[in-house]
Amino acid sequence: MFNQMMLTTLLLFFSYSSFADKTKMMPQIIDHHIKQYVEEDDFRGVVLVAKEGDVIFEAAYGYADESKKVLNALDTKFLIGSLTKSFTAITVLQLMEEGKLDLHAPLSTYIPHLDKNLAKDLTLHKLLKHQSGLPSHLERLMAFEEKDISSAEILAIINTAHLAFTPGTQYQYSNLNYHLAAIAIENVTGKTFAQVLNEKTFLPLNMTGSGVERLASIPKNRASGYRKHLLGISRDENIVSYALGSGDIYSTVDDLLAWDRALYGTKLLSESSKALLFNGESEAFGHYGYGFRVQAYQRAAANEGTGTLIRHGGSMDGFLSNLHRYTDDKLTVIVLANIRNFPIRNMTFELKEIALGMAVDSRERTPLE
Repeated sequence: MFNQMMLTTLLLFFSYSSFADKTKMMPQIIDHHIKQYVEEDDFRGVVLVAKEGDVIFEAAYGYADESKKVLNALDTKFLIGSLTKSFTAITVLQLMEEGKLDLHAPLSTYIPHLDKNLAKDLTLHKLLKHQSGLPSHLERLMAFEEKDISSAEILAIINTAHLAFTPGTQYQYSNLNYHLAAIAIENVTGKTFAQVLNEKTFLPLNMTGSGVERLASIPKNRASGYRKHLLGISRDENIVSYALGSGDIYSTVDDLLAWDRALYGTKLLSESSKALLFNGESEAFGHYGYGFRVQAYQRAAANEGTGTLIRHGGSMDGFLSNLHRYTDDKLTVIVLANIRNFPIRNMTFELKEIALGMAVDSRERTPLE
């Protein structure tokens, strides 16, 4: 069994190796590290690590469907949970560039049936920044049923909510913010959220393994979700229509890498729009840009100072996801898992440290970790 002592030995050897040796050893070191999570935390999923757009590691672990003994593969599709919010934010900015949405216009401009008491001080800017004061989840307002739910039904539920604070004065993470953003997208385009994403992101980037899921359209080759508990591991999944715009996308690691690479250029958004997208706030406001957290990360000793980490993850019944973009090193770490719970954030940071030749767990901790 691979253990920490073996990892330490490999990393020490790695630190004194030539560039060619480091490149050759990297997959072995990363694989051994992930297998600790397989053994200790029952990790199952797919991991990808890329540097400057080139994949330096990609592997699948565990079952996609345990009952049928189907293993996860590199092209297995996973629900990505709240990483969906990053896609929603980008779509809002794409429509802003087309003159169809204004980030600071009253939200009632785009959602006229939104309750007037809620709409009074709300804008897309405050929604995307999680500064609305809306409740965190629809579950706070109603019990879910075993069926798909429409955008109109979601809006009717939101109309029963009350704001916890004056919009723009505080940060409080809320799925309802992104439900409303998706409804605004639908209203100004006359199309479904899924149709708009296909047209503006998935098709242009050839993300053939990505889409928006509904009970009526669960994709082929999508992993089943699982949850660990005291008695073992069992199936566990959400009805994702209740996560409109906030957690209803499925994808693959290769599709997400294509999306990550597009964000370094201007195929999805202009440079000025990306500046808005990645404009993180203070710690008190969650370091939150539009659909991404933006904060500093510790670079390897050979580089002075810190770099900028742009990230988002997702958690839902049976699934976890994480996408970290260490922009100053052009390093991307993607983890898609079909099991809860395991320390996915620790794994992601540790893979970054290995990829940059740093000691594992050498970073300075932040409150958001």
